[in-house]
Order: sequence, then structure tokens, then C-alpha cells
Amino acid sequence: MPLYFLAIIPPKEICKRVKSLKQEIAEKYKAKHALKLPAHITLQIPFQLSESEENILIGFLEIFAENQKSLRVDLKDFGRFNQKVIFINIEDHEPIKILHTELQKVIAANLQLKKHEKFSKIHPHITLASRDLHYKQFPDAWADFKKREFQASFIAKSFTLLKHDGKQWHRHCEFKLE
Repeated sequence: MPLYFLAIIPPKEICKRVKSLKQEIAEKYKAKHALKLPAHITLQIPFQLSESEENILIGFLEIFAENQKSLRVDLKDFGRFNQKVIFINIEDHEPIKILHTELQKVIAANLQLKKHEKFSKIHPHITLASRDLHYKQFPDAWADFKKREFQASFIAKSFTLLKHDGKQWHRHCEFKLE
């Protein structure tokens, strides 16, 4: 069964900046996993769904999106989760958390996700390095990023359904917010 996930994808110019940071980490610290995905803010972690249910998913996501407002996203500097993940901070989490909560209600009402596919708590961010950043490399990588500055803003006017083809993720459908 195909894998899907839902995310806010920043505009191209921000995606380019994020990709160059991911490439820098890949070169300096041999952590390449984050390069497999476009810059994104996760709204729903990966989940499996049969191809026959895809149209149902797309249908209720279109209706959901029509009733949600666009939101401002301000990116500022860097953060980390433990000794595993380095990310770009999002200043105001509330609008994304509200969108996520409403989305989770609609997903729960329309899909039967497995327990490990449900996603109740979020800390909105854009990942730069994650699972393959070795714990011995983490202190150097974090020292490199914690004092750096990063700033960008955009209006999220949509969210995207991404689909995995067995090798990589592709943008499958975009859902316009009001």
C-alpha cells in the first residue's frame, strides 16, 4: 500500500535556502536523510492507504481546505530535539497547531489510521538533519548552527499531500486554503 503524508511546503526561494543548508550538513556531517524530502512543516506523519481510498482522502481534504484560512509562517534561527534533530524554528506555533488539530479531527472521522500513524502533538519546524546525524557528530553540527541566524516569512496558502513511490516522496496534490 502506498505511503502518504501531509505538509505545508514553503515557497521555492525558501525551499532553495533550506536545501542548501541540508546539503551543507550532508557534506560536513554525512547526514543525508533530510535531503530525501522537500522543505516542509509536517501536518500528518506518513500513513498507509490503499490506492482505492485515495480519492476519498483527496475529497475530504479538498472540503477541509476550503474551510481553513491561509496563515503566516515566520521562520527564525535554529533549534534541536535532543541529540538527534536540527531544525529551523517557527516563531508562532499556534496557527499551525490549530490547523493540525482540525485536520486530525477530519482524518479521524474519515480514515482508520493505525496507532503509530496518528499524530496528536506537534512542534512545528523544518527539519535540516535527523535520523542519520550520528550522535558523535551532533555536538559539532549543533555548535555550527545554534549561533547562526535564519529569517524568512511566508503566507501558507495551501498544504500538500505527498506520496511515496517506493524510492522517494513526490508532491501528489495541493489543497488551497481560503
